[in-house]
Amino acid sequence: MDLFGIKEHDAKHDAMEQQLRRLVEQVAQLSIDLGFTRAQVRGLSLRVQGKVDAADVDPAVAALNEGIKEARVKLAAAKDAAEADWAALNDEVSKAVDKLREELAAVED
Repeated sequence: MDLFGIKEHDAKHDAMEQQLRRLVEQVAQLSIDLGFTRAQVRGLSLRVQGKVDAADVDPAVAALNEGIKEARVKLAAAKDAAEADWAALNDEVSKAVDKLREELAAVED
């Protein structure tokens, strides 16, 4: 006779313990599988590294890469031109402000 439900509690406890052990075993196996997969991916990466020939690349990707190179060159030229124009504009504005200050000082005197 089990007045306090101790046997039922023990049975539930044992079932939960078994389930927890299965989960721990599954996590351990998944960790092993993940390590093995990472090692395989690294091995493939080392085998492929530097071995892709230009002929193996899709022509669209190669054309896109060339377009990006040209765009970078044009962007650098535009940046240099903008900096040069900015310097010239800054000089002109500075001269104009100085001239206005001189004229204002002459009018105030």
